[in-house]
Amino acid sequence: MLTPNDSSSFENQLSPRQDLTFNSLQALFDQQGLPFTPPSSQFGILQFSNFDLLVSDQCPYTIKCAVFKGTDQDEFLDRQEFTGSLAAQFQQVYAFLEKHNPVESQIKGLYREDRPAYPKQALREALMNAIIHRDYSNPASSLINLYTDRVEFISFGGLMPGITLEDIQLGLSVCRNKRLADLFYQLKLVESYGTGLARIKSAYKGSRLEPQILAAPSSFKVVLPHYQAAVKAAPKPVKKALAPAPSPAPNPKARATSNEEAVLAFGKEHGEFIRSDIEELLGVSPATATRLLRQMENSGLVLKRGKAKAIRYRISENS
Repeated sequence: MLTPNDSSSFENQLSPRQDLTFNSLQALFDQQGLPFTPPSSQFGILQFSNFDLLVSDQCPYTIKCAVFKGTDQDEFLDRQEFTGSLAAQFQQVYAFLEKHNPVESQIKGLYREDRPAYPKQALREALMNAIIHRDYSNPASSLINLYTDRVEFISFGGLMPGITLEDIQLGLSVCRNKRLADLFYQLKLVESYGTGLARIKSAYKGSRLEPQILAAPSSFKVVLPHYQAAVKAAPKPVKKALAPAPSPAPNPKARATSNEEAVLAFGKEHGEFIRSDIEELLGVSPATATRLLRQMENSGLVLKRGKAKAIRYRISENS
């Protein structure tokens, strides 16, 4: 099970700690009915590698999860830091995500359709990606942030050398931590190699919302949109739109965010709307809704008329 190979990767370098135990990992093997073989000594000397450190009870790398009220980080609702073996962290963090993934209902014809806020397959694959593909040469924690309209998975380590984001979008996958991926496969925590991001996209098939994959030189982010972000608010009676205010010049390079897309969908369905409609739609504060609408107005996505409490909005014809 814990066997070395000839690679000079981080996984196979000598661990800075040698007082390692593997109780939680052995418990996972027992749950799967698999034989557990601890690291074996060579020439009478037992030396643990960084791979052994990652799956040991003493693993120093953590995952920090936070749940926020609204679409920014102004107010915490829940937060927790997970420690220990990465295999055990996977199970614990996924349970946390399940706790904060409520099932919502929609009436379609004569039937009710129940659907979680985030596809379970997408949550699982995004979490697996954040654990298996991160760069453990840096001690920074991986971050998972849940908002009312999205969940973000942020891990240290950009793309592997020679790999571009376009390659990733096309389905190319190069594993940074092969031994860790092998172990997760052995424990049946991952189904197949190199299909995680494709499975995330597949989970949103048929939805107008799409997950985002972002890469920077030293980090990688996967953003999963709330599956029903655009249909949270019930229809409201609205007055017929009056003469529109002068329209600012639209920015052809502007690209709507998931919140903006939800506002656009709402506006196209209801005609005119007010700020409180957007507060209820997105579950955000008045200040956050005001900032979003001002940003959309500046981008030419919405038009505004009136002043003070009489301000109303409608969708620009260019949106």
